[in-house]
Amino acid sequence: MKSASTALLALLALASLGLWGCTHQKNGATNTKIRELEARYQKLEEDYHVVVAAADSSRKRISQLERERSDLKQQLADLKVVAQERDNLASERVDLVKQVKARTTERDAVRAQLVQFGKDLQDLMGRVDSAAAAIPAGVTAAIPASRSSD
Repeated sequence: MKSASTALLALLALASLGLWGCTHQKNGATNTKIRELEARYQKLEEDYHVVVAAADSSRKRISQLERERSDLKQQLADLKVVAQERDNLASERVDLVKQVKARTTERDAVRAQLVQFGKDLQDLMGRVDSAAAAIPAGVTAAIPASRSSD
């Protein structure tokens, strides 16, 4: 049995050396494949980091755009109020312009009436003067005093 255990020990040593030799092959095909896989892994990891950075940047940009959008909505609401006020003022202005035109027309009509009235008064004064000139001087003394005081 002693020779069997020695043989077994030798077999184990030989198997260990064989395995060690197989793992350290000189052909390099396995090492090349491992290097390629490690390079791919590194590349994928770099791509992952780039994608994560891009996603973070996109999230920040999205939140910024959302803030801008809410600001623009607020500005739009404010501008709608201002536009409504402007439209109201414009309609009031149109009403005021109409009123001014109406008052101007009324003023012009009253002025024309006043000018005509002045002309009529002057004509009447002319008739009174000519009538007074046509009355002889002695006729005014014949008018009773009670009538002249009225």
